[in-house]
Amino acid sequence: MTLTQRSVTDARSSGVIDDQDEQEPELAAESRVASHTGHWQLRWQRTVRALDSLYAQARNSVSEQIRALFQRRVAAVPQLLFIGDSLTERGLQVAAENDPNAIGWGIRLVQEYNGVADCIFRGLSGYNTRWALPLIRRFLADLPVEHLLLVGVWFGANDAASVGAAQYVPLDEYASNLYEIMKLILERSHDGAQMPVCLDRRHRADEPMPAVSTTSADSTETTPKRYPYILLMTPPWVDESARMRAASTGRAAPTPTSQDTGSTTANIRLEPDRQNVRTSKYAQACHRVAAQIRPRESVLLLDLYERIQGLPPNERSTLYNDGLHLSARGQEFVFQAIRQLLAEEAPALTPSSLGQYAIPWRDINPSRPREQLAIYE
Repeated sequence: MTLTQRSVTDARSSGVIDDQDEQEPELAAESRVASHTGHWQLRWQRTVRALDSLYAQARNSVSEQIRALFQRRVAAVPQLLFIGDSLTERGLQVAAENDPNAIGWGIRLVQEYNGVADCIFRGLSGYNTRWALPLIRRFLADLPVEHLLLVGVWFGANDAASVGAAQYVPLDEYASNLYEIMKLILERSHDGAQMPVCLDRRHRADEPMPAVSTTSADSTETTPKRYPYILLMTPPWVDESARMRAASTGRAAPTPTSQDTGSTTANIRLEPDRQNVRTSKYAQACHRVAAQIRPRESVLLLDLYERIQGLPPNERSTLYNDGLHLSARGQEFVFQAIRQLLAEEAPALTPSSLGQYAIPWRDINPSRPREQLAIYE
């Protein structure tokens, strides 16, 4: 036995060293192993918690993005506003008394945009542009600007009444009033750069007018699109013969010719209260005013005078019930003309491009409807 072993034995026999003292190095090693294992377990637990947190944040972020996207769509249901005279007012007619088969062009547009946009109509029967201006200011002020994508303007049928009639407005004033109406609309324009619009339209002005502009420089192909668009509709071609027949039944008021005014009753020759020789000039004025708007792409011009005049005579006569107001075929003609123009020159405003403003019911998960529909709350 060595000296060291003898010393340990003597110490153990004397009680200086016991068995527990010998076990301490082993316990310390085990403790170090346990501590090391616990350290990695703790790190793993923290990592799992961090990953869970990141996943929850990512999920919430995506949910919030989806929620915000649909909330913007729901909060900003697109609106199409149509302002005009009785031709606009009667656009909402269904089964008119003298034409039970008539369905107004406005009703057809409402059906076309059902679930996509709100179509709003402000038809002012008998109004001309002079009388309509104050009301148009009010109409535009009452609507949220950011919701408005299109404003249809259809005046001129009454402005072009016989000279001296209550509704008559001189041609120059008519053009000035149209210009003012379009200016009011464009002053409320808003950025529509997020909506893809493909337009390339230009008209040449015959008579220069001050340009209405919503930008500091002339529009170019790279200029962001602005909304609302203006759908400017010319007064339509007049069926003068039908207008005279309507006068004989009291549905229209004929006008004495200027050379016969003051003559005896037997010599008085009557003329229709609406004539194409005048109406055509008011239609041309729409072209001149539209040509001066900047950006030019903001104006969609629908020349109903030219379109109807170009039809065969037997077809033209079927579009009216009194030579001025539209029959069932006339209502359908105007609806299709608007629809075609938007498809060709403003495709971003078509129902298929705008899309539904609510989640289609087929896309709702029956097992989790509340989670999907919470975006509307």
